[in-house]
Amino acid sequence: MMTQRELFLANARGEKTDRTPIWVMRQAGRYLPDYLKVREKYSFEELAKTPEAATEVTAQPVEIFGMDAAIIFSDILFILEPLGIDLKYNPGPTIHPFLQSPDQVDMYHDYDVEDKLGFVADVLRTTRQRIGDDIAMLGFCGAPFTLFCYLCGLQKTKDFDKAYTFLLKHPKAGAKVLDLLTSLSIRYLQMQIAAGADVVQIFDTWAGDLSEAEYRAWAMPYTQRIVDALKRDGSMVSLYIKNSYHLLDSVAELNVDIFSVDWKTPMAYAKEKLPLKTLQGNLNPYLMLGPKEIVIEHTKAILEEMADYPGFIFNLGHGILPTTPVENMRALVDTVHGYEKVLA
Repeated sequence: MMTQRELFLANARGEKTDRTPIWVMRQAGRYLPDYLKVREKYSFEELAKTPEAATEVTAQPVEIFGMDAAIIFSDILFILEPLGIDLKYNPGPTIHPFLQSPDQVDMYHDYDVEDKLGFVADVLRTTRQRIGDDIAMLGFCGAPFTLFCYLCGLQKTKDFDKAYTFLLKHPKAGAKVLDLLTSLSIRYLQMQIAAGADVVQIFDTWAGDLSEAEYRAWAMPYTQRIVDALKRDGSMVSLYIKNSYHLLDSVAELNVDIFSVDWKTPMAYAKEKLPLKTLQGNLNPYLMLGPKEIVIEHTKAILEEMADYPGFIFNLGHGILPTTPVENMRALVDTVHGYEKVLA
């Protein structure tokens, strides 16, 4: 019988298996009382940058629910801090100063990723020691475009215009920043893979707010450079874009192994558009707030729809909400693990 790690990686490669692996975006976090107990002792930054504490909360969902993969507890914005950015969490992230003028671009300098972000690699190594060799381990980063949005001052949806306006008014300066973020992201993910990540996921949450033409100009080329660099080393890469329905023709051209489907995109449509990629998703995270019977019903529906698809990893269509009842997470994982596919 396959270990959970073998099951996960077989599906990541697009192979048919008799069971479906599961992990959940933001699975280590605020919905878990065990996490909140640890959180009482640390600020968010301290928790993420203290290997012992970050390992504890990374391992919790695996040990409590039996997840097939652990995703490292971290944040996509840490990569911005060594650029000279003041990054705070109160509780959400705030950045100072925002990128508002092309004159600021020359202030951002390349840096040694292992020196500045080595705590992430430390957490991956200590987590592997904690969870053993039979569970898959995931690393991640933010895509350059999404990082750029936060760098320009995005905190809520209403702020999206800041990055959009900067790229319209200052395309050369914007491209210079995106180039730098791309280079840093490549080395950041390579560090995570060297530290033990089996798969790395690129989160391009805000790219879904672009038209397809804008996505191809401002986001896709930079994501492609990251993917190409990692694939040359034989690494496995996953991509998530929120509100991605209109971008799947472009996604099909990216050399990613796995695409995480948001809950607004029907899996049938994703299967049609991305037949050569492993698909991951896509239960609506808001359904997790209702009675567990609803969670079970909708989970089974997705499992049935994807039963014949070669390469499927169950997940939510976005991060788990902090008010999610723990019993609903348990019902979700038990339903996925209890579902057996009939292989032809």
